[in-house]
Amino acid sequence: MRPPAVVVRGDVNADSAPLRPARRPGSQLPPNAGVADPSRGTRVAVGMPLAGAAAAAAWLAHAGWSLGTSLPIALALMGAAAAAERLVFQIGPRSWYTASAPAVVLAALLGGPLLGVAAGISTQVVRSEAVWRRRLAEGGLASLQGIAAGVVGSASWSSGTGATAVAAGAMAAAVAVNSAGRALIMLERRAHPFRETWLRGFLVDVLEMVLLTPLLAVLLLASESDGVLVVATAAALLTALTIAQRSREATAVALAAEQENARRDQLTGAPNRRAFEEAMAAEHARIVRGALPAGLFVVDIDHFKSINDRFGHRVGDEVLIEGVRRLSDGLRPSDVVARWGGEEITVLAPGVRGRRQLEQFAERIRSLVADRPIATTTAAVPITVSVGGTLLDGSVAPLAALHRADEAMYAAKRTRDATAVSLPPLLTLRLESV
Repeated sequence: MRPPAVVVRGDVNADSAPLRPARRPGSQLPPNAGVADPSRGTRVAVGMPLAGAAAAAAWLAHAGWSLGTSLPIALALMGAAAAAERLVFQIGPRSWYTASAPAVVLAALLGGPLLGVAAGISTQVVRSEAVWRRRLAEGGLASLQGIAAGVVGSASWSSGTGATAVAAGAMAAAVAVNSAGRALIMLERRAHPFRETWLRGFLVDVLEMVLLTPLLAVLLLASESDGVLVVATAAALLTALTIAQRSREATAVALAAEQENARRDQLTGAPNRRAFEEAMAAEHARIVRGALPAGLFVVDIDHFKSINDRFGHRVGDEVLIEGVRRLSDGLRPSDVVARWGGEEITVLAPGVRGRRQLEQFAERIRSLVADRPIATTTAAVPITVSVGGTLLDGSVAPLAALHRADEAMYAAKRTRDATAVSLPPLLTLRLESV
């Protein structure tokens, strides 16, 4: 069993001790809340679209090509489904809600199962921020919801069932498909905790069905006389949701501004330890849901005590302030630079994946801080820093990943003015198997 790779960059090579034993492929992950295996999910990502395509082909073979509404209205309904997917409301620490499912069901009820499939696919067309596995899985699942709702709706409507029962049946079919798909995705990615997370999503789906079935029934009845009115109503509802979302975001921004002082380091003005832990938790949640991994770095100013002893604590404070400023100005706006404590600075860099990018980012951090002496009120102080980095990839809890970066920093500190990266066990195994 091989340990995680530790790579040291600097003027002198340093030996590095293993940080933790590598996990055997296929073995279980530690049961940490909110953790998922980032290396898994390909089977579901490929299987969901294939299942949707197979269901659409089966419907074509059974009923042939048909569209229950005009082409302009069909395109408008697909656009409404895509727009609804972009309206995201946070309902819990790791739970988000979008209104795309009712939009897909409405398209399926008005245009038939094939339009339901097209509307489901359209929900992922403009989502460039998610990784491909998530987009494929959720697009395939939405298309399955669309065809299920369309089949149930078509069968019920043709048998003379009332509009309310038709809408309820279509929503129930969509809820059943979504719940089954969510379970498959969570099992494939070994998400934890399974039962609580799945049940919370199921209850949200059921509540959505109860609240929106009457609205869908009214729109279904209105579509018999005026399809344009239905599209206009859907557009008005999406506009209202957009206004509500932006109002909620504005309120959240105002509240966040009031809480900012509690999350700022008084000396440097950078985020403090509490704020950085919250940023790590939020980024970890995004990664578990399918976002790209992030780089996690610990930066330590070498011989900082000697600077304080030689020049005084005032100069030491100025060195810290300037070091944080150089990183904040030199890195990307999306990167989080925080003072962890003492002379340690932490950096969270979203969208970093793989050994090479991790090493390059660590070296950029080192050069930004240490390539030029820091001008203080007393003297120009030359400094060096040691940088340790790892990937926050969702395979372990955020603080465990930070501990790995901290140990990598101590590996770099053996030579001073160096960088070291420690890959997560999962990624190390994948790279070593190539």
